[in-house]
Amino acid sequence: MQKLTNNNIFFQLNQPKLFNFLQYEISDNDPVRKLSSILEGLDFSSLMQVFSYKTKVHPIRMFSIIVYAYSRNLTSTRDIEMACHENIKFRFLLQDSKIPDHSTISRFLVKTEDILPDLFEQFVEKIFEMENISTETIYIDGTKIEAYANKYTFVWKKSIEKYRTRLDEKILELISNFNDDFNLQYDNFLEIYSYLSNLNFQIVKGRGKRKSKEQKYLELCAEYLEKYQKYSNHFKNLNGRNSYSKTDIDATFMRMKDDHMRNGQLKPGYNLQIGVISEYISSYEIFSNPSDSKTLIPFLEKISSQNLEIKNIVADAGYESISNYEYLEKMDYTSYIKPIYFEKSKIRKFKNDLNRVENLIYNHSENKLFRKDGLELEFLYSNKNNTVQYFWNPETNKKIKYNARFRILSNKSKENVSSNYGKQLRMNRSIQVEGAFAVLKEDMKLRKLKVRSKKSVLREICLFCIAYNFNRYLSRNINNRLGTTLHSLKVA
Repeated sequence: MQKLTNNNIFFQLNQPKLFNFLQYEISDNDPVRKLSSILEGLDFSSLMQVFSYKTKVHPIRMFSIIVYAYSRNLTSTRDIEMACHENIKFRFLLQDSKIPDHSTISRFLVKTEDILPDLFEQFVEKIFEMENISTETIYIDGTKIEAYANKYTFVWKKSIEKYRTRLDEKILELISNFNDDFNLQYDNFLEIYSYLSNLNFQIVKGRGKRKSKEQKYLELCAEYLEKYQKYSNHFKNLNGRNSYSKTDIDATFMRMKDDHMRNGQLKPGYNLQIGVISEYISSYEIFSNPSDSKTLIPFLEKISSQNLEIKNIVADAGYESISNYEYLEKMDYTSYIKPIYFEKSKIRKFKNDLNRVENLIYNHSENKLFRKDGLELEFLYSNKNNTVQYFWNPETNKKIKYNARFRILSNKSKENVSSNYGKQLRMNRSIQVEGAFAVLKEDMKLRKLKVRSKKSVLREICLFCIAYNFNRYLSRNINNRLGTTLHSLKVA
């Protein structure tokens, strides 16, 4: 075998060197040092209560490693373990601790599911304190995230109701036939099943053997009982929803924007709602309702529990509803919800359409509805609560539903949105909250979840939001935008 020779007299390829990571200097402006300075200001008492025993890696160091990994788009526990072996910045966070394996990281994530929201709130408050940011304006928006579930494992509420009705009819028929054949008076098929189970008769199986009436009724009762329990479990898992997935019970089937087959296929997912303040995600929540309008009130109730002084609520047209308007007025919030008809109202055709509900004039004292040309519409009736009135338009021969309270609040919100400050907030909503979703989905690859159950999904969303806020802080620091809350309007 020919012996290999080194022709380069200035370098020896196999020269042994002692690796010492202390010789690698990490600058003071490095992101890993900035993360350490932020985490030093947090209260980790709740985390230390969970890990009151001695661990392989200190819990605070483990948390810092995971946050830094998510900010570097490393979300797999095996990738985090590999980074701890190879990346000097992860070794800087570890200091003299042993390198954790992927199972240790996974167990840590599971045990900290309940305390991560508290750490998230502290992280946000710390950044707001460092930048001296006002929290009076919050931008709210939602998106649908595909669940980690098979798209063909659906359970539909209407189908279960239909099958349950058919089963009830079969059970009533079984009770009637049994009472006629055995001359008994049972009202419940469970009593019949108990009666037959206690009878002493021979049970036969196989071909060529005739089953007795008792055995036939017993098998029917057992079959119906199994289906009854199955449908009851389905209703329990539905919990008021219209559908759910068998592989992820908390996931609901929704229509996603990414429809590759172009057939409007429903996929299991979650409705993720976030609130953004000065480009930072200050709050998050997931809902099983695909409609945004029904998520605003519970989301704001959650935000009210945080240490945030919010005055202005900025949202798109998907959140417009009478219940949302009344809630904002009750809680003394200023509504900057863009009405559904806002963009159309700028068109000349819309303004000149006398029959549109938005252009009608309502006289509250006399309960009369007029068009702009003076034509009075005929009053028909009101609903039970006297909140909605119905009128008849003689020109179009159509019935018109008119909610005066909703129109007043909608016009008030429209005035707020149309003001100069409202225009600036509307522009910042499209930049800040929609920009946050763009980064989460495209840059951080949060398009499909990798965990199941609502609890685990909230944990995963929480880590993504902390990582997003940290990256946003670094970006604002580089661009000298620390402390700014609004992007200025561009004047043509």
